[in-house]
Amino acid sequence: MRKVFKILSFLVVFSTLLCETLFSQDINDELAGYESKIEQYQKENNPSLELEYLNKAAFLCWNNQIYDKAITYFKRVLELNENKGNNNGVLLSTNYLGMIYDETQNYTAAVEYFTKALNISKQTNNKKNITSALLNIAQTYQQSSNFEESNTAAKEGVEVAKELNDLKLVRSFYGILANNYQSLGNSEQSIEYFDLFASIDKFLKKEEIKTIKEQSETEVQKAQQEKQVTEQALEKQTDKLKETETSLAKVEEVTKEQQMQLELQESKIREQAAQLKFERLVRNTLTWGIIAILIFLFALVALYRKIRNQKNQIEQQRDTLDLQNQKINASIQYAQNIQRAILPVKNQIENLFESFIIYRPKDIVSGDFYWFTKIKDVAFLAAVDCTGHGVPGAFMSMIGNSLLNEIVLEKNVTEPAKILSLLNGKIIESLRQEETENNDGMDVCFISIDLKTKKITFSGAKRPLFIFNKKSSEFNEIKGDRLSIGGAKRKNDSEDYNNHIIEANSGDILFLSSDGLTDQNNSERKRFGSNKLKEIILDNISESMEKQKEIIENELNIFQKDEEQRDDITLIGIKIN
Repeated sequence: MRKVFKILSFLVVFSTLLCETLFSQDINDELAGYESKIEQYQKENNPSLELEYLNKAAFLCWNNQIYDKAITYFKRVLELNENKGNNNGVLLSTNYLGMIYDETQNYTAAVEYFTKALNISKQTNNKKNITSALLNIAQTYQQSSNFEESNTAAKEGVEVAKELNDLKLVRSFYGILANNYQSLGNSEQSIEYFDLFASIDKFLKKEEIKTIKEQSETEVQKAQQEKQVTEQALEKQTDKLKETETSLAKVEEVTKEQQMQLELQESKIREQAAQLKFERLVRNTLTWGIIAILIFLFALVALYRKIRNQKNQIEQQRDTLDLQNQKINASIQYAQNIQRAILPVKNQIENLFESFIIYRPKDIVSGDFYWFTKIKDVAFLAAVDCTGHGVPGAFMSMIGNSLLNEIVLEKNVTEPAKILSLLNGKIIESLRQEETENNDGMDVCFISIDLKTKKITFSGAKRPLFIFNKKSSEFNEIKGDRLSIGGAKRKNDSEDYNNHIIEANSGDILFLSSDGLTDQNNSERKRFGSNKLKEIILDNISESMEKQKEIIENELNIFQKDEEQRDDITLIGIKIN
């Protein structure tokens, strides 16, 4: 069985390496084709076509993170555009170089090129490009923790954005200033700029709602216009009907008069019969004409009432939705305050360990939470991922937090495996899962740390523990049990979850997490993955814990870009003293 497993593992690794090699070969072949064209047009002294293939090669390298070659190509593009006096081309290639240096965290070079782009934009007095360059400069300085320079660029950007009356740009600059002053420890300035940011943000959202209302009113006006068109059509149809009746009456009158003249010669009786027939015909024609007009009038009235009712319904639904939206947002914001209040105070953990916490709810409230307490010389820490996210997940997190407090602080249960077993039974009991179709639960990474002996006891419910051993420089993953908490039609006994004992040393680092970070996808639907997370941690393991947090968050932001967050994200790192 082990031999079969080894063979399957080898085949998986081999197929992965083969795919990566073939993909890399495709890129190299495509790049070689571009370089051949570049060399050909360079010899032919054809700068326009040379520029075209230089740009293609640069973007191919950039998209596949071959940054050195991308920089070389873009610098040649910049040189050719400068020789041709193409200011727009110079501006674009300068910005591209700034963005690549920013991605590779060469912030000094990034600022240099963004500043060059700013100067070009100022020469042409293109205020839109000026604000774009100032925004790039402010963000780059902020990423390099040069908050003073970032503030200088952001303040200049605010003024230009005000001249353009571009409130979205003004909001972006205020957001940068608020974050910068918070990082500098200037709470007063930070609050001032955050208030400005929030005011503009609120105004822009109101404008969006106003636009939606205007669109609704436009639809109502359109319906009224259609009603008017229908009324006009009915009037025309009625006029035609009257004209037809008049014509028929005239024709019949002439015909009957001739007939009566002939019949007068024959008999008086036939004259009277003809007269009666004529009168009956006129009476019937008038009767059916009146009926037709009444039908049209009834249809018109019904159409008018229908349009009026639809308008009233649309306005009522709009007002109801606005009110419901306000109430829901207020309730969720209040729920967020409650949820944050139950999370451990960050200082409680920092007083015992050098640590960091990355906590990003997908929505306003989260289905992830972390739990911490200390009893005598033993610290307890858990990272918990509840079923779902948003409001449903937040309810589960409140239940989980309350039950952990009951089990550890009130019942004094200190063995991680036993804690998880009791938590599982209480979740099943609290949600009546043996009687209902409810299958909600949670995945947990739970550890206890003896602060004197540095002995760590870990137990996991479908979540692993990552540990970096400082002495051996090894990064190991200890898998949890394949049993979630709750969601089962049975109660588990204490053997369902196992304890893992780790003899830790000073300098060892532990990582607890939910699956939100590793499952996050980019615009190409590619997952961030645990391997990428491990590589980032190992590459920066010698940095401080706060610096590691900054690097991990920056890598996540670069990977995610504008893609929507998929799930709640929690990652906790602590260093053993």
